[in-house]
Amino acid sequence: MKHLPLLLLLVIFAACQGSGTKTGQSDSAAVNSPSDTASGVTYSGTLPCADCEGIVTELTLQKQPDDRFTLKETYQGKNQTFNSEGVYTIVHGTPADPAATVIHLNPNKDKNLQRYYQQVNENELLLLDSDQKTIQSGRNYTLKKVL
Repeated sequence: MKHLPLLLLLVIFAACQGSGTKTGQSDSAAVNSPSDTASGVTYSGTLPCADCEGIVTELTLQKQPDDRFTLKETYQGKNQTFNSEGVYTIVHGTPADPAATVIHLNPNKDKNLQRYYQQVNENELLLLDSDQKTIQSGRNYTLKKVL
């Protein structure tokens, strides 16, 4: 019994070590804050569309048990909704900003199924193009955190 406090301390330490981030990942507050890890964090907004009124987009990131996402895209005026899910990684750097934090959806799938969102701040993500560059347009490519 006298070793129980030490054993508990070792278990807590081991659990903390196992929850660290992977190489090339950040500990971004928007993705990893304690209140967000259990239920996930959701970002929402209407992104531009080439042949419709806009794409109502809802992205949910869940840290536990694995880094998983769900993405719902509804094309306005077309009555089409596309749902997808998979894994994501958090990586540092873009061609324009080496300090940027980027959420990379479907990193192990075909390039056409991958998406990149740069974390602007704790409450906002910016959709990047397939080369992880800012989309040059006067249109809004941001998703806001749903509170």
